[in-house]
Amino acid sequence: MRKQFAQTLELKAEEVIAPENAQVYVAIGAALGGFDEKPQSFMSLMSRIRQVDERSLPKTDRIERLFESREELDEFRARHAKDTVPTADISTYKGPCYLGLDAGSTTIKAVVMGNNGEILYSRYQNNEGSPLDAAKAIIKEVYTILPENAFIAKSGITGYGEFLLKEAFHIDLGEVETIAHYQAAAHFCPEVDFILDIGGQDMKCCRLKDGHIEDILLNEACSAGCGSFLDTFAKSLKKSIQEFSEAALLAKEPIDLGSRCTVFMNSKVKQAQKEGSTMADISAGLSYSVIKNALYKVIKVKDPSRLGKHIVVQGGTFYNDAVLRAFEQLLGREVIRPSIAGLMGAYGMGLICRRAYQKDRSISALLDAKGIEELSINTSIRHCGLCTNNCLLTVNTFNDGRFFITGNRCERGAAGSAAKRKKVLPNLYKLKYNRLFSYYKPLEKAPRGSVGNSPRSQYVRRLSFLVYILYQTRV
Repeated sequence: MRKQFAQTLELKAEEVIAPENAQVYVAIGAALGGFDEKPQSFMSLMSRIRQVDERSLPKTDRIERLFESREELDEFRARHAKDTVPTADISTYKGPCYLGLDAGSTTIKAVVMGNNGEILYSRYQNNEGSPLDAAKAIIKEVYTILPENAFIAKSGITGYGEFLLKEAFHIDLGEVETIAHYQAAAHFCPEVDFILDIGGQDMKCCRLKDGHIEDILLNEACSAGCGSFLDTFAKSLKKSIQEFSEAALLAKEPIDLGSRCTVFMNSKVKQAQKEGSTMADISAGLSYSVIKNALYKVIKVKDPSRLGKHIVVQGGTFYNDAVLRAFEQLLGREVIRPSIAGLMGAYGMGLICRRAYQKDRSISALLDAKGIEELSINTSIRHCGLCTNNCLLTVNTFNDGRFFITGNRCERGAAGSAAKRKKVLPNLYKLKYNRLFSYYKPLEKAPRGSVGNSPRSQYVRRLSFLVYILYQTRV
């Protein structure tokens, strides 16, 4: 950063001063400013601090506690422990199983599901910046532990890395995140009418009606207010996210930090720290802020109680009990958080895979263990040059000669790439024709009706079946 700063301002090396211990210069300045003051001992200073009555200090706005007692917290945890998925030992499983993957922006999730919806294997981990390597390691592990009498009947993937990973591993099915998450949510609550998914860097809200997605809302600006938002503050206080969230649960005076973004939130947190607020109060306030950001900035709802009657929350952020409780407090009602909240996308793909296998009974085309082991990818960057856009393309070349191109703004840039291959669209005219005449069966030895023959074109009208019924009645 210093080098770039000097280059931008065209400074010479001798014109740049980078002192040691620059991070404590403000404290050093405060100490130097005290040289002219009357000296006092450290013990007397500590004595004066102990005499300060915190109730006399100015306080930032406070909000309702998450829990009033340990008993209330225990009851809350017991209630949410009911929404679970059965598990089974994969080493003793026999028959078809279904692999669901969810390649997110920062994490990758995987579920191997049995024929009865039980989870045989699950994995939730950081992708370390390479979803391909993370997925490869997971699939290799699945093949290692899969018994001889079990087989992967179908595989499916959703998430940001869907297209690349689907092509790389020959995964059978790909689906948009909202559908995969809905399938999982409906498994826990068939009447679900609202889904809130908060991940590490994104937030999705789905409104549903009669089993269909009616509206989808996403966080548009940045990742502020998601899981990484809490991680950042936890790390700044040198705490793990588990310690940070646990402290919030029994905070006595949670701080109202609003729903502003991370930059502005930092200044408000610092002000609260000056006023003597504890880490627990700050953590509880931030948990409320995550939910306020979802409700008032993403969903933009005025009355949270009108979101829906059957609400399912999911995403890794909702493993945080403080965030879940803050949502229920602001909503004024109880919601459903499945025990696999962070695996819902992968589990939803498992359900989709099971349905597909039951329909066609064709075995998965997923690369076998040897193919996974030999798989390698070479990534290069080049400009397209086929039109004035001159897109910067990312070319992923696999060891078997296939390649996958991204970054193109038109199909010319993906020429020859697996990314260009689209699902063949049905012949809509033929589909309509077959639909209209599927009910018609010529009558044997039918006498000529008094109405007479109707032109064939009459039958392509929307009410043609009524004309057919009329003829049958006349006969």
